[in-house]
Amino acid sequence: MTTAELAATSTEGERAPTRVLCLSTGRCVELRAPHVPFAPHYRVLSWPRPSTSRHGSPAATEREIDEMFALAHEIARARGRELFGDPECFAVLFNGARAARMPWPHFHLIPARSPAERRRVLLLLWLKRLSRRLLRAIPTTLRRRLLGA
Repeated sequence: MTTAELAATSTEGERAPTRVLCLSTGRCVELRAPHVPFAPHYRVLSWPRPSTSRHGSPAATEREIDEMFALAHEIARARGRELFGDPECFAVLFNGARAARMPWPHFHLIPARSPAERRRVLLLLWLKRLSRRLLRAIPTTLRRRLLGA
């Protein structure tokens, strides 16, 4: 299966399943589609969460983080090509283990056609907790109409 197939988008309003991708070291990372209102194509490539590993996940090595970055770049390019017809329509943000709310390395994959669209998604990420609460407060039928789902 190609990287593009692994990163395949779901239809608008549908959440893509978590995918497990293995690195050359044999350890695996997760490609997730967290719910961020109004940013359906946003993805996160992350080291496994400690709670999802039965024995806890040992820290990623520098080599594994470098390989994760190369994988994040490859997936982001594939998604830019798939979504917008241009493999350069993306941004990748890296959060190291100590500079993030989640204490393990992860990459934010943001397909975007322009700097303005990228800034909008970054603002939505910054506001995601608030926006999730606000959306839960809106009746389901109105929420579906707003989100186009």
